[in-house]
Amino acid sequence: MPARGPEPVRPRHATTAAPAPSAGDGAAVAASTPPTAPRRGRGVLPGLILGALVGALGTVTHLNLAPVAGAAVPWGLALALLLAGSTQRWWMRVAAASGAHPVPAGGAVAIGAFTVVLALYRLPATDRLGLPWTAQVAQAMPTALLASVGWVVGLPVLGVVLLVLGARRRRPRPAPGGGGGASTLGGTPNPVPVREVDGQP
Repeated sequence: MPARGPEPVRPRHATTAAPAPSAGDGAAVAASTPPTAPRRGRGVLPGLILGALVGALGTVTHLNLAPVAGAAVPWGLALALLLAGSTQRWWMRVAAASGAHPVPAGGAVAIGAFTVVLALYRLPATDRLGLPWTAQVAQAMPTALLASVGWVVGLPVLGVVLLVLGARRRRPRPAPGGGGGASTLGGTPNPVPVREVDGQP
């Protein structure tokens, strides 16, 4: 038999491995996808109507006093502020759950309530639901005047505080691992293609 010559040397090429998907890739892609922008105008008109009702009920309630140990306790003021604050907070949650921005919705409740309060305080003296802020009223009914001032001034202050808290909770949180929410694809170890020829890397 004729002797066979040496077989030609064929370069061996390593197969290039495709980057394997990792759990971090899906999270990074989800983080880079911009969320749907909330609709700011939704919930404003119902919030104004709801705030108007709260302002009317609070104005009727805030001057109620209760004698406790010889002193008058303005429980009506506490109830009116609790009603206004809880209603505004509840409506902000409802707006956020429906896809709307909670801050304009909560601001509508506060604006509607304060507008009605000012309107009821400017009625003629025979129909007015509030007290005039005069020195005579301060001497005759100091606790009632304190409740009146607390309602008119405390209502917008409470509304602004709730809006600030709602705006702070809406801020986007940074992605875990730092980088301010940047993509973490660079930190994911992927197989590197290696080319070998005749056993030499």
